[in-house]
Amino acid sequence: MTSSPSTPHVLIAGAGLGGLVLAQALRKRGISYEIFERDRSERERRPGWVIGLHHMLDDLKASIPEDLPPISSISNLLPLTKYYPECVYYDPAKPHMPKIGVRGDDSEWVIRAARHRIVEWLGTHIPIQYNKQIVDIEEVDSKVKIHFQDGTSAEGDILVGAEGARSATRKHILGGQDLIQFPPMAIIQGSCVLRGEEMDEQLRLGHSLYMVDMSSVNGSTMILLVTLVEMFPDGDSGKIVWGLIWPDEGATKEDFWVHSATGQEQYDFVVEKTKGLPAKYLTTIKRSEPQSTIPTLRLHTLVMDSMPTGRITLLGDAAHAMTPFRGEGGFHAISDALNLARAIGKIDKDDIENIKEVFGPYQVNMLERGKEAARLSEEAFSVKREVGSSEFYMAWGRPMGPLPDEDFA
Repeated sequence: MTSSPSTPHVLIAGAGLGGLVLAQALRKRGISYEIFERDRSERERRPGWVIGLHHMLDDLKASIPEDLPPISSISNLLPLTKYYPECVYYDPAKPHMPKIGVRGDDSEWVIRAARHRIVEWLGTHIPIQYNKQIVDIEEVDSKVKIHFQDGTSAEGDILVGAEGARSATRKHILGGQDLIQFPPMAIIQGSCVLRGEEMDEQLRLGHSLYMVDMSSVNGSTMILLVTLVEMFPDGDSGKIVWGLIWPDEGATKEDFWVHSATGQEQYDFVVEKTKGLPAKYLTTIKRSEPQSTIPTLRLHTLVMDSMPTGRITLLGDAAHAMTPFRGEGGFHAISDALNLARAIGKIDKDDIENIKEVFGPYQVNMLERGKEAARLSEEAFSVKREVGSSEFYMAWGRPMGPLPDEDFA
């Protein structure tokens, strides 16, 4: 399929979730594109956490080419088949409380997958150009030209900034202004490999993810978050990542102690804060090496009320970054990309007024939705929730509640 004369050539800065979904959706529509990634190779960036794909799944499947493997093939639970994705809440002060959470089912309305597995899947048949760090952007003669640190450049009709919260594209359209904020919330992460009975124990606690509300243990807000990144092919072992999260005004500063502390210092802090928890919640921490706690994540938020409309637009964290407490950053990046692909399919590259008319509603929707998601994400952590209340936690767009017993017979 070839593009019509009025169809734009699209430059995509950033080969993360949003950028790759956009590339796949444009590929299906026969719209030409180039996609650039500042990382030097596909293996440079450390794997992130795990993402729940849910309400946009039908749209995603319908919007990308049919030559990708089935999306169910990247589930972090495979090769296990008896479990559905599950997010569970625990309060150690209520040990007899029924299992509270959200669970998937055989309809596959939610799929949990490690971020790096999703990126690999979305990269199928996409020619990503690596080591392309943007140093300058020009808008000349109805074209957008981007210059890279390696001395090369690329020219197109539309530029989409999908390169995350530190987006060079956003800084260009805002005249160099940096809107990133660091919320007063801190996190220390760690990881381990479990097998056998220890892995079974963690799966019983929460097939995909569980959180432990430590307010009753420490007398202040603190959450232990534990997630299965992936099961290994043997079906007996897998990788677990955990995070200890707490409010801390110091986290708004560049010199916050966590970011200069050694792995051992961070690990000792976690051990001290979690020592009052029941043993079943401590397995992942005890099986982690102190060096695994080297910080890889700094929490940040980014909200914009508006942005200029023209040949350059944004999606995902480049436009609306949020804390991870509702697990929605990836969801919104993918939703943005799907909406943007439809918008690009309607524009005439030679008519700037048409471009503004089409991109305007996309940007308004994206910014409003992202701003609200960022607000709800911060509230999900800062506001104490009571089980059964209308304001209790959500997971994958659904309210948490009592889960039925499971029969694996």
